[in-house]
Amino acid sequence: MENLTLGSKSYMSKLRRSGSDFTLDVGEENYKGTFSRKSNGSIQISISDKSSIGFSEKSGNEIYVYLNGVNYVIKRESGVLKDNVLEEESGDTILSPITGKLLDKKLEIGDSVSKNDVVVVLEAMKMEHRLKAPRDGKLSKLTLAQIGNQIKEGELMFELEEE
Repeated sequence: MENLTLGSKSYMSKLRRSGSDFTLDVGEENYKGTFSRKSNGSIQISISDKSSIGFSEKSGNEIYVYLNGVNYVIKRESGVLKDNVLEEESGDTILSPITGKLLDKKLEIGDSVSKNDVVVVLEAMKMEHRLKAPRDGKLSKLTLAQIGNQIKEGELMFELEEE
């Protein structure tokens, strides 16, 4: 569970993300939607039939979201963050572990991959980071970023599905 802060009020919440889809549980309320990052750094969030443009920033265990004139802060407890990271690493969705530059996309959507095949190469601080397939499968999603573009930590890099 995370702590969601709106102004001076706090709510217990749970945020789950798979690629560009997310589910946010706040108390008894459940929200399902999608989000995408735009080239200018903004994010577009759609919940039900309503779509909004805003900005987000991750700092340590806190995610700051500014949407429709309201500031939201989602603070994850360190134990929960650790569990979520382990869950993401063992799953089929691979997120960028760093903020850096996209150097190469080795495969295309629909390509078959074997465990440990390099799918995406990132660069940060003159070091290459090779993101590998965690298992055999088929590439179902791939970052829309162009080679040379900046990638933010936590951004979707690729997703696998069964072959």
